[in-house]
Amino acid sequence: MIHQAVILSVREDKKEATVSPLITGACLSCKEGCAQRGSPFPVSNAKNFDIKEGQIVQIAASKRDEAVQSILSLLIPVISAVAAYFAAAALSRTLWHTSASEGFKAVCVLIGILIPSGVILALSRFKIRPSKPQIEKIF
Repeated sequence: MIHQAVILSVREDKKEATVSPLITGACLSCKEGCAQRGSPFPVSNAKNFDIKEGQIVQIAASKRDEAVQSILSLLIPVISAVAAYFAAAALSRTLWHTSASEGFKAVCVLIGILIPSGVILALSRFKIRPSKPQIEKIF
């Protein structure tokens, strides 16, 4: 994620700033409306740029945070769904002493996707806090 933003305020030690996103071509087709509202958010100044209010900066998310997000949101539910597909046969034999039907396997796959996805969603809303985006460049 790389975006442009305008600096609204700077902390005294210049290690952190509050920015508001700029409307870009990608924002015009977006339905969220965060750029139009100009929702301010904090960013870090890890590269110790000499920043001032009103400057336009380029911000980017941490590569590590993006990698963790992709693993959590994509890889874990897919692996869980595959495991649920193969576990469906053993579960069916244990519960009903018959082989698993395709419908039962499909239900197990859906459960295998939805439960981990719901847990990850809940954790991301309440527990997991990624690091702040960083200022990468001043225009």
